[in-house]
Amino acid sequence: MTTILEFMSVDHDRLDNKIRMYSTEKLVDIEQAESIFLFFKSELERHIIWEEDILFPVFERKTGIKDGGPTSVMRMEHIQIKDHLQEIQRKLHAKNIQDPCEEEVALFKLLESHNQKEENILYPGIDNLTSEQEKDQMIKQISAIK
Repeated sequence: MTTILEFMSVDHDRLDNKIRMYSTEKLVDIEQAESIFLFFKSELERHIIWEEDILFPVFERKTGIKDGGPTSVMRMEHIQIKDHLQEIQRKLHAKNIQDPCEEEVALFKLLESHNQKEENILYPGIDNLTSEQEKDQMIKQISAIK
């Protein structure tokens, strides 16, 4: 049995590795870096969909906490994350990326604190509030989203 914490943490690690690849590659080959970044962006946006469409509603239903709770904070952070991604993509497309890029630094800091909240509060909360069968069902739903 895999917990939500384990499943989602593995994806966090995978995404972290991809953004590190981008950061290294942008100093060598901007075209390849852009390709890596676009893949990362797409995968991170999918990860956000998993949370907002599957995990957050379960947490909110089980706790009765929606407005002003952890999921509302995380939704606001998701908007900020998407804004940073858009700006980095715009700069990459214009070949106007510096090192370090202000938006990248902001994105990295935000992702670090955001992931810690999810891994320390949200995911363990969902694991504690759901049965093994419910966890399996959520993981199946998440895995079906391409």
